[in-house]
Amino acid sequence: MAAKGADMARQRAERRKRRMESKNAGTSNKKARFEDHASVDIPSTSSDPMELVHPHPQPSLSLPTPEPTPALAPAPSPSPPPPALRPSGRPAREVRLPVRFRQDNPLPEAPPAVVRSDAEEIPRLPQVRLIVRDTMRTLRNAFGLFREYLHRPTHDPDSSVATEDLANVPDTSSGPTSMDGTTGSVDREPPWPFSSMSIYRYMTWLNTGGTSKTYAEADRLADIISSPDFEPGDLKGFNAKRESQRLDQAKADQSKNFIDGFTKASINIDIPSGQKDVPPSKFPVHGLYYRDLLGAIKSAFSHPLSLKFHLSPFKLFHVAEGSEEPTRAYSELYNSDAFIQEHDRVQRAQLPADSPDCKLERVVAALMFWSDATQLANFGDAKLWPIYLFFGNLSKYIRGQPTSGACHHIAYIPSLPDLFADFARDAHSKWRTQQKDILAHCRREVMHAVWAFLLTDEFVHAYRYGIVIECADGIKRRVYPRIFTYSADYPEKVLLANIRDKGLCPCPRCLTPKSAFWRMGMKLDLRFRLKNVRRYLLHTVLQVRKYIHEYGWPIKGKHIEQLLKPISAVPTVNAFVSRLGEDFDPCKMLVVDLMHEFKLGVWKNLFTHLIRMLYAMPNGAGLVQELNMRQVSPFGSSKTIRRFANDVSEMKKLAARDFEDLLQGLLPEPYNRQVMKLLYRAAEWHALAKLRMHTDSTVSELKTLSTELGNLLRSFRDTTSHFNCVELPREARARARRQKAQNPDSDLSSSRQKKTLNLDIYKFHAMADYAGTILEFGPTDGYSTQLGEMCHQPVKRFYTLTNKRDAAGQIAKRYRRNAILRPECVEGTDVIVPELHHQISNRRDTVIHLRPWLQENASEPTKKNFVPKLKDHLLARLSRSLTASEGNFTDSDRNKVVILGNKIYSVKTMRINYTTYDVRRDSDLVNCNNDQCFVMVRSETSDTHPLWYAHILGIFHAQVYVEKSQVPQFVEFLWVHWMEVAHRGNGRNPAQLPKLEYLPAENESAFGFLDPNAVVRASHLIPQFAVGRTAEVSSYYVNLFVDRDMFMRYHGGGLGHVDIVQPTGRELDDEIPVNEEGFEDIEESEDVLDNGITEGIHTATETEAAFRDGHEGTISLDDDQAEEIIADSDDEEYENDFDNDDSDEDDGDVGGENDSDYGDL
Repeated sequence: MAAKGADMARQRAERRKRRMESKNAGTSNKKARFEDHASVDIPSTSSDPMELVHPHPQPSLSLPTPEPTPALAPAPSPSPPPPALRPSGRPAREVRLPVRFRQDNPLPEAPPAVVRSDAEEIPRLPQVRLIVRDTMRTLRNAFGLFREYLHRPTHDPDSSVATEDLANVPDTSSGPTSMDGTTGSVDREPPWPFSSMSIYRYMTWLNTGGTSKTYAEADRLADIISSPDFEPGDLKGFNAKRESQRLDQAKADQSKNFIDGFTKASINIDIPSGQKDVPPSKFPVHGLYYRDLLGAIKSAFSHPLSLKFHLSPFKLFHVAEGSEEPTRAYSELYNSDAFIQEHDRVQRAQLPADSPDCKLERVVAALMFWSDATQLANFGDAKLWPIYLFFGNLSKYIRGQPTSGACHHIAYIPSLPDLFADFARDAHSKWRTQQKDILAHCRREVMHAVWAFLLTDEFVHAYRYGIVIECADGIKRRVYPRIFTYSADYPEKVLLANIRDKGLCPCPRCLTPKSAFWRMGMKLDLRFRLKNVRRYLLHTVLQVRKYIHEYGWPIKGKHIEQLLKPISAVPTVNAFVSRLGEDFDPCKMLVVDLMHEFKLGVWKNLFTHLIRMLYAMPNGAGLVQELNMRQVSPFGSSKTIRRFANDVSEMKKLAARDFEDLLQGLLPEPYNRQVMKLLYRAAEWHALAKLRMHTDSTVSELKTLSTELGNLLRSFRDTTSHFNCVELPREARARARRQKAQNPDSDLSSSRQKKTLNLDIYKFHAMADYAGTILEFGPTDGYSTQLGEMCHQPVKRFYTLTNKRDAAGQIAKRYRRNAILRPECVEGTDVIVPELHHQISNRRDTVIHLRPWLQENASEPTKKNFVPKLKDHLLARLSRSLTASEGNFTDSDRNKVVILGNKIYSVKTMRINYTTYDVRRDSDLVNCNNDQCFVMVRSETSDTHPLWYAHILGIFHAQVYVEKSQVPQFVEFLWVHWMEVAHRGNGRNPAQLPKLEYLPAENESAFGFLDPNAVVRASHLIPQFAVGRTAEVSSYYVNLFVDRDMFMRYHGGGLGHVDIVQPTGRELDDEIPVNEEGFEDIEESEDVLDNGITEGIHTATETEAAFRDGHEGTISLDDDQAEEIIADSDDEEYENDFDNDDSDEDDGDVGGENDSDYGDL
């Protein structure tokens, strides 16, 4: 057996040996065949070794190059050679390269006559780049919200947000706090450049706070003097002017908390000569105060406030209860599509040549600009035109706090001085006939010359390659500045978009003609906007400027107008395009402006026309007087609704959300019903447009509602055309003043002019852009011009502290001092605890002894069964039984309740804290002694209205014993008069406010007690004026539009309203017919519109393309023709031909501004 096993082992070894020999022989043959063709070379289509297709290095191969054949007559084709044979007689197999060396899909051969030059570059194959993103999704929170990051974040500022940071209430920090946010210490080193803490604290008090020394300012000074590190002896020899100069001269690099100061500079603008071959004159505009834009970015990212910057954008989603389908939510710029796309682009952005291998994190600095000219004083002509910068990386809730330090002053734009007219008169040969055009042109030039000056080469380099900044957390990052939004009113939009005011196409975002603005929201209008987006025609403008500067053509001459007028363009080079490149779209950054476009535009225009209608009615003056007598109570601790002025018809200090009931019943039917629906839809559109948090559904509804509101306004315009509406008295007076100022010797007409509702205005046209802007940049409150108006307040305060000489320079210094010495923490004036549901004072100043108090006015219905109802309420709340409820108790049960001392304590106010629709905390202050005494309560039954309403008659607390308890319990309770919904059909579909009435006093349930924990919010009720004005109002309307949160409670869809039964079903109705002025077929109207404007747009686009390619476009003139054009401009008719295009006629846009008024700056 052993021998047999040895033989088998020997045989296996021999077989393995033979297999190895055979394998080695095969490998040698393959190697030999490969070496025979080792000189073969495959032509490469790329000279870049990094673009090799193969993952491993390949051998160098070469093929023999055939000799060129002489160019002779074509010879007959030779017969093919006989095939090579093997020794066996079979044909030899063709030797082929391995697959990895073969080109199986060869390119077509080039024609033989073409000879490639050695210098000609061989085209490269398209490069394929694999993009890998480290995406991340968070878990849902209690509100169903979660985030989705395109790139994994390295810093989340929301991870350590305290509850008080989410509260829209004053700072809730308790305890004494020093002005710089730290406790006083005698050993503390004084901040540089001050020599002592005493001087530092005194200078802080001097440069912060109010300009008038009120009691609060006196208290601040007392806190400074009583601070442990304050030594009165340090102020010996103190000189405020010297210390201020020391602070002004301090360099920014000495401390991270210091910002760079302002620098004064001059800019030059070109004034055309009006003559051929005469170069333009340079006019210096002095008085530009500016900060380096890149320096402001560095300062912001190294400041402690940057710890709250969102450096990684994300998409925010919401999953409703009972659903698993996520819905997109929009709340901030850093969760908008624009930010996410830009952040993704910079991850692949080109690096600078000096740092080609930079591995630092790449982040976006989201720049948001505001600019607006402001009057510095109530009297005089002192003005300032500041440019403000905010960072979209910071939450808008922090940006909106005036004391946060989030606002950066970048520059103060100068205006043309008075001597400009004298200079231009000598510089331009046609000043007499072209004065208005030259002035308008030079004002535009100033604006863009300032921005070209601010966008320095260093900023452009950082814009392209990023800049390395050590952030406040000590981490270095490569920061890419990006301009997202520019918030401005319409006159400034005209300057920034390089368009003409009241031109043929006055919209800064699209090329819709002004004559078609009335179609806002129609399908034709929406299609036309998308198809004809405005683009800045840089090459056309450059060519036109060449004609103006070199050939002396008029700024608004005939041939210039052929190029620019169809799209309302102007011959001014846009600074953003010229500095940042043609890829930058200046029209996209000009976002919508809710305050000027709707509140002071469409709404004010509508309300003005409604007052005109009242005057046109029989007894119109009496109706207006009745309107003036209607007063709506104020609401909200932050003055959400202010008390109206006595003269409502003068429209002073009016809001856009609380006038529906003012007009209730003043107009006869059917006008009254139509007006009520129109006002409801206008208030509803305004509420949706200003939401701080949107979802896809609310944005979609806003878009649909824009169409419906447009239909209602068009129908209202047609209906009111039958009224003899004329100017209001104040409008007639204003027109007379304007005419008197323009021509003092003219005879003023005493008759009032006829007025109609004009819808051909930009502010009405812009309403259809809000939904798209919200999807792109987030909710409108993040870039509202109202924030810029708020920034004017400290500027005006600084002005009062100047000597009125060179005010801009002194304001710049005071701004820097205030920014350096701004307290990091300001103690709240009221102790508010946002975590609590409500707060009621436990003071015992007002004591009510129940027995004598009830005996005083025993006949009052409100006091009937007061004590039994109170004990029933206390038993229902404090009883351990789960089935206990009011009304089910006996006298023996009530005897178990003992109110300590038979006394209750009354207070006047109660603060209700609640979670808002945008997942923040806010509060209402209820006062039982004024009109803010109404509250809403959760309904306890599902078959009734989801909310109950009550009028609070008293706020009490008491010490109560229940069921032989050894320790009294502190109990808070409200004494209320219940109200009921008069008509449940009220709501969105019928476009009416819910109507409430008091329960009759005879009803046993009319008066009762309420647990403060059951209160949802305070409610704003408007008396029903139509039934008469009496001291005792019995019916009210619920103001659904008093604030954003209140609207969302009735509308539904508030992400923070998890405990409210929300109404559903809000289909839009089109009950009121729409008059489309003969355009029954939408396609037919599109043809009519296209005939009027499309040809001009097409010509402008073709001309731009021609100029970009270096051609002359549609204009090619010789010298003689150019001379004729210049000669034509000398005629007197020139002024009449071209001066009327941008006329200042009244467009019905009440409260609007025009370019000529704005140009005075």
